[in-house]
Amino acid sequence: MRVALPLALVLVAFVVVATGCGVETKATASTGATPPKAASLHTLPDLHPPTLRVDHPAQGTSPGYVFVAEKGGKDKPSGPVIADNKGRVLWYHEVPAGLEATDFRTQTYRGKPVLTWWQGKISKAGVGQGKYEIYDSSYRPLKTLKAANGLTGDLHEFELTPRGTAFISIYRELPYDLSPVGGPKKGYVLDSVVQELNVATGKVVFEWHSLDHVPLSESLQANREPAHHASKKRPFDYFHVNSIADGPGGTILVSARNTSALYLLRRDGSIAWRLGGRQSDFGPKAAVRFFYQHNARFHGPSTISLFDNGGIPRAEKVTRPIVLRLDTAKKTVRVVKIFRTKIASPFEGNLQLLPGGGAFVGWGGVRKVTEYSAAGKVRFQLTLPYGDTYRGYRLRWSGNPGGKPLVAVAGDRVYASWNGKLGIARWQVLAGPDAAHLAPVASRPWGGLETQIALETPPAAVAVRALAASGRTLGQSAVLTP
Repeated sequence: MRVALPLALVLVAFVVVATGCGVETKATASTGATPPKAASLHTLPDLHPPTLRVDHPAQGTSPGYVFVAEKGGKDKPSGPVIADNKGRVLWYHEVPAGLEATDFRTQTYRGKPVLTWWQGKISKAGVGQGKYEIYDSSYRPLKTLKAANGLTGDLHEFELTPRGTAFISIYRELPYDLSPVGGPKKGYVLDSVVQELNVATGKVVFEWHSLDHVPLSESLQANREPAHHASKKRPFDYFHVNSIADGPGGTILVSARNTSALYLLRRDGSIAWRLGGRQSDFGPKAAVRFFYQHNARFHGPSTISLFDNGGIPRAEKVTRPIVLRLDTAKKTVRVVKIFRTKIASPFEGNLQLLPGGGAFVGWGGVRKVTEYSAAGKVRFQLTLPYGDTYRGYRLRWSGNPGGKPLVAVAGDRVYASWNGKLGIARWQVLAGPDAAHLAPVASRPWGGLETQIALETPPAAVAVRALAASGRTLGQSAVLTP
């Protein structure tokens, strides 16, 4: 079933490094506009959350919140964000300066919901060097995971499994003879590595190297740039692993951007089949014609969702979030759903299938996220102020930070916040001559991570109280005497 999308979205042109997923500075430059600076907060002065813009108001969206991780590049703040349908930030965690965060979402670890993301440094070719974070439902660090065997964890995948393990992606630079694909005999290549780690111990459960199983000739970059002049400074990224997930019967599904193919791996490391690319085991050609794709996921034994970027270099006019149906006996595949758009995402991105047949799409190199109905109509869209989010999600969450709200005062303005606290409907201001004589003097609806409330005169002593929609008190701040 093909689904038409009536809403015309902007087609964005990009100039990026052709071998990798690209970086935030490339996406920002392509817009032709100077991105706004991140806002600072009175109650949380060390945080600079993004100001999110809703382009298409929410209409019939699935339950849950919006999860993005804005990448800021070298000079702008970056971090995981939970937001509501109005673009208001409920929780924000800023990673250390110079680092970036990707793939922020909820997952399950040891039967409990957790928050997960990757954070580290990203090269101009879109390769990451960093670690993987797991936070509990109180927004506290639970576990930090690193790649094993002397390797460094890459940004593209951090997938927890029901077995208490995690799939991660790794890039390993090696000297290599590239003359068979038109490159230098003494060249350099990036080996894509898949690791499955025991989260509790950090030990390797499974490890797979692309160079042991996939020849350089399968790359769409073979016998052309960048293979021709690959060097230690710019290795030949022939495979570019960008998603890893469980497949049926204990197999592992791997997506490789630069071969434009999916690989189903057996546990002995051998390849059960290829889907797409130059050596596809499935047909017909029209159904396996996707390019530089991301985020391949099984849904049952025969259905795969896929974010078909179509570039870059641009092989298709627009990006296609698609759903495929496989017949493994006949080795055929067909496209059963397309969420149509006019957006051309040059790198990154994901397709999350939602209950009821809808979908949530993170556009990667185009700094937007969009939710679709089952009929393919846009029912929500949001734009980040700068950078991009590698993936975007619509997810349920019920975290509780504990502690108390925070309050700050500047003249006759009171500021209230409680980072990560859900269910706040209003803020009530309590003021008086001293801490022992406070009374309600003003209130205002919750307005996001920090809410400003104006008073008639500057207070001598002040506190704020978070109220639920029922009027129940959720918490009260300490008393501030400005």
